Formats: sequence, C-alpha cells, structure tokens
Amino acid sequence: MGNILFAILDTSSHLNATFKLAGSLRDRGFSVVYLGKPASKALIESLGFGFHPRPENFQPEILSQITGDPEQLKELVEGKFLKEDFFEEAIRRFSPSVILLDTSLIYYSVHLLNKNTTFITVSTKVCQNRTPHIPPFQANYIPGENTTLSRVTVEWIWQVHLLKKRWRDYKDDASPERISWFRLTKRYLKQANLEVRYKIRTQRSSHFGWEDIPELILSPRHFDFPRPFPSNQIHIGPVVDIERKEDQSEIDKLSKVLSTEGIKVYCAMGSYDTEFRNDRIKFFVSLINIFLLRRDWRLILSTGRDIDPSGFRPVPDNVHLFQSVPQLHLIKNVDLMITHGGMQSITECILLETPMLVYPLNLNLDQPGNAARVVYHRLGMRGKLKKDTAKQIENKVDELLTNRSFYLKNIQRLKLQMLDSGDFERGIAFIESYIKSQEVIHEV
Repeated sequence: MGNILFAILDTSSHLNATFKLAGSLRDRGFSVVYLGKPASKALIESLGFGFHPRPENFQPEILSQITGDPEQLKELVEGKFLKEDFFEEAIRRFSPSVILLDTSLIYYSVHLLNKNTTFITVSTKVCQNRTPHIPPFQANYIPGENTTLSRVTVEWIWQVHLLKKRWRDYKDDASPERISWFRLTKRYLKQANLEVRYKIRTQRSSHFGWEDIPELILSPRHFDFPRPFPSNQIHIGPVVDIERKEDQSEIDKLSKVLSTEGIKVYCAMGSYDTEFRNDRIKFFVSLINIFLLRRDWRLILSTGRDIDPSGFRPVPDNVHLFQSVPQLHLIKNVDLMITHGGMQSITECILLETPMLVYPLNLNLDQPGNAARVVYHRLGMRGKLKKDTAKQIENKVDELLTNRSFYLKNIQRLKLQMLDSGDFERGIAFIESYIKSQEVIHEV
C-alpha cells in the first residue's frame, strides 16, 4: 500500500506515543519508516519498523564538531536550513505516501511545501490553538463555566502568553547563539515565495501550525477541557500502547517489592537538563523523608538515567530506588503515581486506572495545563514543586489514598469515554482517505 514516514521528536515520550499508530498502519499493509537520530535506531527496529537516519546537516550536535564558536554554529545551522532539504534523501529512497511530522519539528515542514509530498502534522499534546475561554496549555488555570471572570482571566492569560512568545522569538533571533525557528521559517517562506500560498497559525500554545494542513492530535479528546476544535484537527487518541513489551529483567527486579503487602506509590518525574535535575533531586529528598515517617506506605522511585540512586542512600526499607523501571508494569500494580504531568504518563494512568498526584516540572511545556485537566476531571490532585512543604505533599498523598475509590471512579468513567469514542479508528480511516485524496490531486 505504500510507505509512511514518521518524523518524530527523538524522546521516549514522543516516540512511544506513536508506536500504536505506526503498528496499526503497518497492519493495514503500509511499510513504516522512522526518520530519526541514531540513538533511536535500536528501539525502533526492535519493534519491527524501518529506520532512516536524520541528515547530519540537520543535527546541531554534529555540526558543533565543525566549529566550537556558538555564533558560527548558529550561522551554519540557519544556512543549512535555508539552503538544504531535511527530507530529500528519505523521500528519494522511500517515496512515502505520507509523512507524519511531529509539531515539535514543524519548522521542517517548509521543505515539503513546494513538493508533491503529502504530509500531516502530529501533536502529542492537547489542542494548541487559541480557543475562547480555554487558556494555553502552559497555564494552570481551570476555566469556569463561561463566566465573565473566567473569560477575562483567560483572555489576559493568552495576551501575556503571546506577548512572551513574540519577545522570546525576537531575543532568540537577535542572539548570537540562539535560533528563532519561527523567524527562520518566515525567512524560508519569503525566500521560496511561499508566503501567500500557506497560512501560518501563530496563536497557539507552543509551535506554530498550518491552517490548511491536517493535524492529528494524539492526546485523548475527552481529557481536554470542553471546547470546539478547528476543522483541520483530527483526534486519534488514546494512542498509548499499554500492551507494549517492557524489559523483563527490570520487571523481575521489582517482583519482590510488588509482592509485599501494603500501599505502594510510584514516582517518576522524567529527565531534563541540569536545572530540572536539581529540582527533581530536592523533590526526591522530600519524598524519601515523608516515607521515612510513613512506614505504612512503600515508595518506588525512578530517579531517571541522569541521577544516580546511590546518592540518596541510606534510605528506609520501604523506599526503593531505581534509575529506570518498566512503567506500565508499575502503574498496573501501585495505588498511586506521582508524576511531572507528561501526556504519556497521564494517559497510561487513565488506561491502567491509577490515580495521580501531578507536580509540573517544566512550566514552559504542557505539564501545568495537563495538571489542571487532571484536577478538572477529578482524576487526582496537583501541587507546586517548589512551594509545597513535605507536610503538604504528605497530606495530598494521604487524601488520594484515603479517597482512592472516588478518584478511581472518575478515571474509569473517563477511560470508558475515551475507548468508546471511536476516535482512533476514525483517525486511521482519515489517514488512509487523505492519502488517496492527495494522490488524485497530485496526478492532476
């Protein structure tokens, strides 16, 4: 039936969010190939998908080997973007029927606009478009029932958010080191005389979008706040593959911990740069101290690959530290998850029916908005990572465990809505029909 090329941000959360979709398309007869960095090759090929390396000229970490000067590196990266083609080699080799492009890599879509190549953008987050009464996903505000106060508050949040985005673009463009990908995209469109033909949608939570190009939303539609959606957006979630295989050796090392009696709490906060690494360490110390006093609870803590668990020892015998864990296996077998609020982890908790305590870590991403939606749907609680005291954290854990049946009932209700929506099947059907419609257009 043809080839489908996935160009997805090379992080575990973004890649994992696409594997169920990729598998379903493969089952329908398509050959699936991922365009990514070499570090992702082993994982992708282990799942039976093809892999093609991202062009080296579009990997800043490789270009940095040419020059150590940040200003020259910026000039080099921008020059490659304006003069070369991110997809040229992959298109020549695979002739894809469609390219599914992560919105986190949306700027590379300009290299497809003057080709007869069909592409669809893919977002792992909730709807990013500005919508009346709905704040951007970086906001922790929960909108009211269309009240005047709520409308004014949301409008103010959007105005401030968009002003900050424009200021950040200006600073990045003027910086000798940083790149404004939005302004670079505008330069490319002007250079290629494509400005008039393609309309950019800028009033979004994060990356810009195209008004006339379809956008697949991988997050579950029912998890979002009630809202209208643009006609070019197609919800296909939940797409988390909760049947995916996990490392058996990691499952085995948890068997003794999970077989013990009592309440079990799992905490994982993702992996980020040094700034957030320090925030996670401080939070982990607070958790360990809480569980030192609450010996009736058991904590299973995944520090992440960038933090050595031995740095926290000695710890009480009801605290178990690991650098990495089989997350699906754990969520199935614990009473509560403490998470940073990534869309992948939240969806897994809903599908596996585990209440959540959300502590957003990166306030520039969708984590605050995801936490707000968890509270709105009464799936769990949220906290402030840098402000909550150990006692406040303990009280929230206690509330969620004491009234677990209340939160579990809400999770089960939302899960049923998500699974009964038919969004995934309609999304697959849309991809197939869109490919056929574009083939007809390109033949004319």
